[in-house]
Amino acid sequence: MPIRSGDRVTLLGHDRPLSWRATDGSLAIDAPAAARRTGKHARVFKIAWSG
Repeated sequence: MPIRSGDRVTLLGHDRPLSWRATDGSLAIDAPAAARRTGKHARVFKIAWSG
């Protein structure tokens, strides 16, 4: 299912929605600075489709 405007992307352990953009079939997520600093750990993103 493709991601669309109105969908919500969150990061495990971070309580606010994240900024994201979809271009040419690719999804780019703007991760919070705190998550980017912990470079040796995996990140888990959740996509909640709106419809």
